[in-house]
Amino acid sequence: MKQYISYLENIRHLSPATVKAYSGDIAEFISFMEESGTSVTNPDRNSGRRYVAHLSKKGFDARSINRKISALRKFYDYKIREKETDFNPFDYVKSQRVDKKLPTFMTDSELKQVDNLAVEKESSHPMLGARDEALFSFLYASGCRISEALSIKVRDLDFGSGQVLITGKGNKQRFVFFGKKTAGILQAYLPLRQQVVTKEGTGTEALFVDYKGNPLTSRGATWILRQYKLNAHIDKNVTLHTFRHTFATHILENGADIRAVQELLGHAGLSTTQIYTHVGIGRLKDIHRATHPHGKLGQKGEENGI
Repeated sequence: MKQYISYLENIRHLSPATVKAYSGDIAEFISFMEESGTSVTNPDRNSGRRYVAHLSKKGFDARSINRKISALRKFYDYKIREKETDFNPFDYVKSQRVDKKLPTFMTDSELKQVDNLAVEKESSHPMLGARDEALFSFLYASGCRISEALSIKVRDLDFGSGQVLITGKGNKQRFVFFGKKTAGILQAYLPLRQQVVTKEGTGTEALFVDYKGNPLTSRGATWILRQYKLNAHIDKNVTLHTFRHTFATHILENGADIRAVQELLGHAGLSTTQIYTHVGIGRLKDIHRATHPHGKLGQKGEENGI
C-alpha cells in the first residue's frame, strides 16, 4: 500500500486530505479481507460485493460507500497495472443510489449577523475578530474551499486587481476574486496579523493565523464558525463550505452564466455546478407562488380539479 500512497502523492499530486481519506479506505478494506481469510492480491469475484454489504450493515450512508468503492476501484486498477493482481473486484460493484440534497446556503441577514459578531469581537480581541471577519468575507467573496483559503500566503494577494491565484483539487490552479469590501477588511486585518506573528516569532507567511501566530487549521476554523453559528442562533446546518454554496447560489440568482460559475468554483465538470441551479429554481417557484395571480391560485386550483 505504501507504494500506492507514494503514487497518489508524487504522481497524481492529490491533496494531503484526499490521500489520508484514500489511505483510511484501503486500510479498512485490507482489515476486512484479512478477517475473512482472503488475500488482497487474490480477491474473488464477490469480494467487492461482500465488502459493500459489510459497510451497509455498519451503517455507512450511500455517499460514504460510493467514495470507498471509488477509492478501492482505483487502488485495484493500480495493482493491475503493476501486475500485482489479475482483476478488480470493484468492477463488479454498482454505486449506491444517492438522493440529491440541495446545498444549504446563508441568507443576507445571516451573513450580516455573523459579520456583526466578528466586528463586536474586535473590541475585546482585535486580531481574532478582524481575522474572523476577513476569513468569512473572503470565503463568501471568492467561493474558495476552506483548504484553498488556508493555503494562501500574504504575498499571494493582489489588491490592485482584487484577485489571488490559488491551488485547488488535483493541484489545479485558478484565479479567484474579492471585491473592494473584502479588500478593505483584509487590509485592516493584515497589520494586526503581523503584530501577532512578530510577537510570537513564528515567521509564517500564511494569510490566516491563530492567536499564537501559527497558520490557522481547518479544524480550528471549523470550531470558530461553530461558535458564531451558536451565538447568531442560526438553526440550519452551516459549515465553512456553506460560504461556497452561498457564493454560487447568490451569483447565479443575480444572472451569472453557469459555465462561468463552474470556472470560479474550480469544478471539473458542469454537473457538479448544476446543483445550484435547482436552488435558484426553487426560490423562483416560491416567488411565483407568492406574487403571480396564477401562482396564488395553484393550491385552490388543485382542489377544484383545474
